[in-house]
Amino acid sequence: MTGSELNTRAVRAGLIGAAALVYLALVGMIQKFDSRNLIGDFLTLGNLLMALPPLLTGYLAIRPRLIGGKREATVPRAALVGGLISGAVVGAITAAGVAVVELLPEGAVRRIFIQVSPELLSILTFGRGVPAGLVVLVLFTAVLGVLGAGFRLLPDRFRVPLGVGLATTLIFALLQRIFPPLLFELGLDTRWLYSPTLLGLTVPGALVVFAISAGLAVLWRVRGPVVRERVQQLPPQRRKLLNTTSLLVLAVVLALLPQLIGSTLSQVLGTVGVYLLMGLGLNIVVGYAGLLDLGYVAFFATGAYITALFTGANRVTSIGDLVAPAFALHLNFYLAVPFVIIVTAVVGLLIGAPVLRLRGDYLAIVTLGFGEIAKVAVQSSWLQEFTGGPQGLRDVTDAAIGGVGFRDPQPFFYLVLVFCGLAVFVSQRLAGSRIGRAWNAMREDEMAAEAMGVSTIKFKLLAFAMGAAVGCLSGALFAVQIGSIASASFTILVSITVLAVVILGGMGSIPGVIVGTLLLIGLPGLLDEFEEYRLLVYGAALILVMVLRPQGLVPNVRRSRELQEDEAAQDQWLKTEEAPAVTVGGGGGAS
Repeated sequence: MTGSELNTRAVRAGLIGAAALVYLALVGMIQKFDSRNLIGDFLTLGNLLMALPPLLTGYLAIRPRLIGGKREATVPRAALVGGLISGAVVGAITAAGVAVVELLPEGAVRRIFIQVSPELLSILTFGRGVPAGLVVLVLFTAVLGVLGAGFRLLPDRFRVPLGVGLATTLIFALLQRIFPPLLFELGLDTRWLYSPTLLGLTVPGALVVFAISAGLAVLWRVRGPVVRERVQQLPPQRRKLLNTTSLLVLAVVLALLPQLIGSTLSQVLGTVGVYLLMGLGLNIVVGYAGLLDLGYVAFFATGAYITALFTGANRVTSIGDLVAPAFALHLNFYLAVPFVIIVTAVVGLLIGAPVLRLRGDYLAIVTLGFGEIAKVAVQSSWLQEFTGGPQGLRDVTDAAIGGVGFRDPQPFFYLVLVFCGLAVFVSQRLAGSRIGRAWNAMREDEMAAEAMGVSTIKFKLLAFAMGAAVGCLSGALFAVQIGSIASASFTILVSITVLAVVILGGMGSIPGVIVGTLLLIGLPGLLDEFEEYRLLVYGAALILVMVLRPQGLVPNVRRSRELQEDEAAQDQWLKTEEAPAVTVGGGGGAS
């Protein structure tokens, strides 16, 4: 590949980055997020959104690819030029859009794009107006493109600590609603770290966080292999003791967390726990068995309604009276949970049985239909005597133990924490069991698995039943948390959100599901600005993960190996008999 071809790729990346930046501006995210300060008064979340497209285009434009079984050797000078071009293209197209808005009659564009306000134009031009602000904008994005390319060129010993430091600083800045109360409860002064007026990190605080996190990354890079080797060499008893101690420390931290962060943030963590349970259940179906299920909300709804009926909830009539459902038990919540699991597992078998011969997209479409059927059924007049129809059910138990209810955010966090711990334990045991190995074989190659004696029908049904059994717990806890349920809570969006959690974190990976839930459910819950753009953030996150890290943020080791082997096999297929070494940006073509 010649230098001109690299520049062509940079221009193409710049066009994509420009489209992303213009889109973020048109939907109002840049202006909306500009009100949240991250570091001092010079870096806001809106500024960060402006900076991400040129940074990413510069990084991706020069990313080396495998050609003929060999990795491209990128010339640094050509790579920096490519980053400059990609960033400049982003800025030039955005500046052209701003210029068009300024040239047209006032308000002409805003009649169509209501978010194109004078405040937005001021942000994009850094308050300098036209044309000076447009020149600054192009220079700004061009420099960021060079920085993105330069970051990609850094050796791992520099790039990793720098990336860890920047990511940690950004996390501390975003979680400004968590860390100050937590540090205050610990009796620590936070004014040096977080500004009392701007709420974001102070400049000295940001530098301290960056220096400590980057230093720890360097230390781990140097000493990490030695530590891992020593841990591996420990006797089994001592290794088991170390794992047990780590779990106890984690349990103590989680037990103290609600008391340190308060009720509001405990409410967010409770919602994270509910979605984590759904994610762990769907991970069994999608991650372990490879069955793409878009109707998972059916199990969530079943768990909620069966819990309400088994614990004596009342249905709401159109005039507001409370009437007992046609079928209701008055069991204790903890006695009802096993029956809820059994009933939902049977529902999972009933849904899985008709789709045993379907795969891929066909399976996804049919399960999507089952999810919509479940929503229509619970609000239909046919089941209204049981489910309350559109009005739903109320007076769901608060799962009290000894007079202590779990509807308040802080006690509810402990309840959901126990159920999540049980679900993680079950998922881990399944993954390492004979059943888990059969699911892995089905996911990799169903025909080969069946030829080797794996009963695919049996294990598919078992995957649907186990996924439903784990997922129904989230519905049960949701009913306890809210105290009432209605059909409006069980839409297809729930299934899509949970699937996004599993894909983002890494299919088949329990830590990945936890990380994906924290990012897609927890982070928007902590940032009010994200609520309006939740779906947009989900879509962007999934696109970036599929492009940059298709195996997920915290991938399953086996799944990651599969993707790498598949990529290597495709590259080997494309390899010619005598593939030349490839140098990008050398100015003269392949050599």
